[in-house]
Amino acid sequence: MHKSVSVIGLTIVWILVLDVLVAGVLPLAERTGKAGSLIQYFEYGRSVPGKLDVWEDNPGVPGNLYDVAWTDELLERSAERFAGEDTANGPVVRSYGMSFVNRIMRQAEKIDPELNWDSHSGPGAPPNFTYAVFESDQPNRRQGDVAVLGILSSAVPSMAAMSNSTWAFEQPAPYTYPIFRLQGEGLQRIDPLVTNAEQFRQLRADPAARREWYAQLREQDFFYGPQAFGMSWLDVSPFARLVRRSVATTTLQQAKNKVIEKETYPYNDVLIRMVREFSRTAKADGQRPVVFLIQSRNPRDVDLLTLLKPTLDAEEADYLATAEFVDPSDPAAFLPDGHYKAERDQQFAEQFLAIIN
Repeated sequence: MHKSVSVIGLTIVWILVLDVLVAGVLPLAERTGKAGSLIQYFEYGRSVPGKLDVWEDNPGVPGNLYDVAWTDELLERSAERFAGEDTANGPVVRSYGMSFVNRIMRQAEKIDPELNWDSHSGPGAPPNFTYAVFESDQPNRRQGDVAVLGILSSAVPSMAAMSNSTWAFEQPAPYTYPIFRLQGEGLQRIDPLVTNAEQFRQLRADPAARREWYAQLREQDFFYGPQAFGMSWLDVSPFARLVRRSVATTTLQQAKNKVIEKETYPYNDVLIRMVREFSRTAKADGQRPVVFLIQSRNPRDVDLLTLLKPTLDAEEADYLATAEFVDPSDPAAFLPDGHYKAERDQQFAEQFLAIIN
């Protein structure tokens, strides 16, 4: 027994020694530009507050998503563009989506250089982001415009979140969006307390506001939890970062599975109502609604076409479903980063142009 205790104690001591050594070597390697991939590996394990502090202090660091896709800024830019548009150039395609939608629209521009396109997007944006921006951007659309609502199958579980920071542990873009809940025959929109980058920066210096923001996440956001947000002082330990990364990613995947299995959030009913209201709102404003159903390559993703086609048909709304053209189980259709290959995006773009023309 005494020998076992001694071995355990010695092991702990050596782990602590190695932890201190690694903690000392990493900053040196970073300053000299060496071991970049190793440094990044340990950076992935920082707490979410720790990652966001690093991004705030280093605006130019590669992969910094701190100032990306904040809705206040998106809507401000949209209003400025709207005010300066030449209506003689014809209708504008106003898309609300993510990189998948943007890639299709860029291909559409190549095919039709006269296409007028205004993008509103966020990285990995879930449907509650795209639908909320569509709602809020209503004053910046005209009769005759085309409104595109992008729905990404892999982002459906994040409808139970208020920010990428709570569910995208390794790349926690802090931009925010509402959560929609069922209310009667419609939807209740619960807006986040923080809607722009400046407000978010102020949280660091205002503990009371930060507590209020975290309290809202704790109440409304299914993914918020201590595994990713708690005990950020442990970020000084490379070993603790490795442990946190393992625990946080596993916990978040379990949470996503629960959403898909409809144990925690009725994503199916909420999505159906979003698509219905999107179509009706656009038509009432004299615009052409088109829904992009983008099926990504994970076989566990929600089957968007099966879920939403009855509603789209009932509303007589146009849609582009990638699964009708490309088998999402075919790995040859995708790039290593999960996006569709350019020739597939071109195929989708041709179909989109056929719909609106």
